[in-house]
Amino acid sequence: MVDGEIIEFLAYITYNNYFGKTYKTFLQINLKGNFLFSEIWQKIEKSKNIVLASHKNPDGDALGSSLGFFNVLKKKGINAYLFNVTKQLPPKFDFLKGYDKIKSTFPKKCDLLIAFDCGNFDRLGIERGEYPIINIDHHRNNSMFGDLNLVDESAPSSSAIVFNMLKELNIEIGKDAANCFYAALVEDTGFFSYESVNKKVFDIASSMVEAGAEPFFVAKNLRERNSLGRMRLTALFINSLKLYKNATIACGIVTQEMFKKTGALRSDAEHLCNLARSLATVELSILYIEEEDGKFKVSLRSKNFIDVSKIALRFNGGGHKRSAGFETTEKDLYSLTKKIIKASGIL
Repeated sequence: MVDGEIIEFLAYITYNNYFGKTYKTFLQINLKGNFLFSEIWQKIEKSKNIVLASHKNPDGDALGSSLGFFNVLKKKGINAYLFNVTKQLPPKFDFLKGYDKIKSTFPKKCDLLIAFDCGNFDRLGIERGEYPIINIDHHRNNSMFGDLNLVDESAPSSSAIVFNMLKELNIEIGKDAANCFYAALVEDTGFFSYESVNKKVFDIASSMVEAGAEPFFVAKNLRERNSLGRMRLTALFINSLKLYKNATIACGIVTQEMFKKTGALRSDAEHLCNLARSLATVELSILYIEEEDGKFKVSLRSKNFIDVSKIALRFNGGGHKRSAGFETTEKDLYSLTKKIIKASGIL
């Protein structure tokens, strides 16, 4: 998936009347400079009011992919609107160019929506409008909600897919966009620590650096700017941990009261499921985050053999093999935990 290499992945392509066609097809692409990339870029060039959107409570890949693409379009003289429904974005990404341009209100005019790193349309937090959608993602449970779907579940991040497309189209990327794409890549690979990391991932990272990404600059901003509130929240979360099944399952919670007590932001809780998984004996970690509306975001992480995306799917969620989640209105978390443990198969 780097310049000069034959691209080989599964791409799902859906056409509707927006693009002058009324059929749906599934293609396996094994081409260099394949037509899907060109098709996407042609739609972009023909559009006047482009909206770049990412999922609510965005992570680094969601923001990095959309911001990187925004900077590329800006460099090409193409105007685009950055949208994310979340009103309080993670401040750890404020060093990325264009971060301050992200708005939580959907624009009145839109003739093309490009969704980044979003497994299904509902996660955008908006009503579907009369505009075509390009869906760029790497989640295995993606619902293929776009009119054009560029989905590669083997990719290490959505940013890698976007970056590869731009390289194949010979479109200049530049330092600002490269930093965004690189930040997204390191965030979604745990700074190259996940089992999905292989030579190709490092090749992609190297190509991003060649395009202008600055690894030290990105790492310093992402890893050495923790707030006191985040540290205090981490302490409270650790105190909430409960262990099950001979300490192979760890479960913890973050409540609205804990956010208020520590002064932590919602985004300060995102790392806690990974922290629980890091316990030596733990195979599966569960994190409950109480949202302002009373719902719970449930995050699941596994270490070696449990496919947590399959567990999340049972609760209308999704994700990756070792990282997945879902939302619930369930208030009886003890009962929900028992259901998750049963679904995990750990005896």
